[in-house]
Amino acid sequence: MSDYEAIQNLKARYCQAADSSPEDRDAAIARLMALFASDVRADYGFGEMDDPQAICTILTDKIGGGSEWMVHNIHSPLIEIAGDEASAAWTVNVRMKRRQTGNIDFVFGRYRDRFRREDGEWKISRVAFDRYE
Repeated sequence: MSDYEAIQNLKARYCQAADSSPEDRDAAIARLMALFASDVRADYGFGEMDDPQAICTILTDKIGGGSEWMVHNIHSPLIEIAGDEASAAWTVNVRMKRRQTGNIDFVFGRYRDRFRREDGEWKISRVAFDRYE
């Protein structure tokens, strides 16, 4: 598998883990933690975070916790690889059904990510999400 494909698969596993959070929060956190570099940083529009557990909690509780289900669709990746470092930008569409209202919400935006190869495996070292309304 090429580095390009490995990074695409890593981001797909990230989306699948986030999407599974309404069904099994603890399993989603474990799956996400396995994808992150130990010094991961993230900003989902709530401010910069540098604690992997806090990042997982935002994803599973604040974003996914109020939903019956979530589905991320990422596409149009622009991936640039330089040795053991990489960056990527992805367009993302997310649909989710809210528990309290039953409304189907739609989120549209762009991820700007950084990746690092650690012990031969690509990990997410930075996630930034810009939401467009």
